[in-house]
Amino acid sequence: MEETYDVIVIGAGVGGLTVASLAAQEGLKTLLVEQCDRVGGRALTIRGEEILWHGASWYKSLLARQYTWIPYAEPSLEEIIAGQMLKGYTLDVGYHGVALNGDGYFLDLDERLGTGVEMAGNLNSTYVGDEWYMDFHAGKMDERLQRIVQEEKIPMIRFYLAALKLKDGDYDALEKVSVTQWCKDNGLFENKTVFGMIHAVSTLITTINDPDDISIGDIFRYMGTVINPRFKAGRAKWPSGFTTGGIMRWSQAVANRFRELGGTLELNTRVREIRIENGRAAGVMVEDGSGQVRKISGGKVVSNIPIQDTFKVAARGAFPVEWAGRMEGLYGYGSIAPYFGLNRLFLPEREWKVGVKDTYVIPKEEGFEYNVYMCWNIQSQTDPSCAPGGKHLMTAYAPVTEKEAKNRDLMVKACRLIIDYLERRYPGFRKSVDWALFPTAWKLEGVAKSKTQAGTLKAPVEAPGVEGLYFAGDTVKGYGVAMDCAVAAGLICASCITGKDYGVS
Repeated sequence: MEETYDVIVIGAGVGGLTVASLAAQEGLKTLLVEQCDRVGGRALTIRGEEILWHGASWYKSLLARQYTWIPYAEPSLEEIIAGQMLKGYTLDVGYHGVALNGDGYFLDLDERLGTGVEMAGNLNSTYVGDEWYMDFHAGKMDERLQRIVQEEKIPMIRFYLAALKLKDGDYDALEKVSVTQWCKDNGLFENKTVFGMIHAVSTLITTINDPDDISIGDIFRYMGTVINPRFKAGRAKWPSGFTTGGIMRWSQAVANRFRELGGTLELNTRVREIRIENGRAAGVMVEDGSGQVRKISGGKVVSNIPIQDTFKVAARGAFPVEWAGRMEGLYGYGSIAPYFGLNRLFLPEREWKVGVKDTYVIPKEEGFEYNVYMCWNIQSQTDPSCAPGGKHLMTAYAPVTEKEAKNRDLMVKACRLIIDYLERRYPGFRKSVDWALFPTAWKLEGVAKSKTQAGTLKAPVEAPGVEGLYFAGDTVKGYGVAMDCAVAAGLICASCITGKDYGVS
């Protein structure tokens, strides 16, 4: 008997989980298909014991499914495993600090589903040269930065307050304006410290190194519609944070709720084809772990795979030619996301429980398109459950382009330069490191939030030319920081499918 569903969702990443759970909540018969043996997509958590048990090949294979590989480790991955060094550690795939400590779009979804995942919040800070500053938070500015602003009469507050006065049309108009240009136009470029702080925050939100390429409109849209209103209403208390016990606790909680609502989840199942008949989505062809191929029909199909990979599973000729070409041309952004297992805390105590960032960790002269930024946390200080007793886990991410992320020699060089930077910043760092892994992704952001493809310039949620086909995930028309962006896109997609307003336009 042929299987039939109201909604078929491809990919149990953040966007796919969001759409599937909300569709099931509305009583739609929903199938969620995931190629891996667990939900979460890139919002994935791996216990150190899993890696020790299954071995290096298993770990590398799991990462490869998330567009991630390991160009470098100290000692080698095989030596780390042989030495049982990962025992007691919990590793998120990539860097998974969550915007607003989950009080952004994560909270919107949680209030509808009742997942109740525990979060642990932290503040953020920035190095500009050798000077360390706390970031602007809840109306407070670092006293030293405030002194600079007052003495030189720099209108820095414009950056934080501009979004309060903007409307949707204003955000759209600013999408093609870079951070650099906007700062020049508003008197915020000349002072190196002020611009450095704005640059660091902008890269944190967009994961793009070059401020000439970052869309100020996309930043203001998120600040104006999510960050500022939630702090003002008292709904948000922290600028960022971590899911206690690993990001996959959130993914698993949403998946569990999806099943409670009557949804069907199939793991280890790969979609071979999105079936398109007479201009509309008709279902999918899937292959399960045993190699069995099945035909499944559905009135609506949601793809949570990167938008650029659509035509690997759907006939390109079914879509408008110009649109298909533009989708294939969209570029993402990659990252190096290191883990460091530490035997002691080497940072000044002021930095133990805050996120730290610097826009000049690796100079572009080392072979990069732009100076490489990095953000880092002692994650085990925010969430002690992610490291064994007496040890600490430092996590970080350094954005790189997709091309750079795939260049082995360049990535090996970058990983070593990151260690050199941290040793210069914190003398004695090397001796504090028991082990270091450098997972590197070439699709940290499926569609980079650049001035040529941010916001309304992203792919629409509803596929043109194919009725009943939708796109979800942070590769399409959502906005925000990383996973919050994916939830936003999922909420938009769910609105199209269920007809309900989930608060994101």
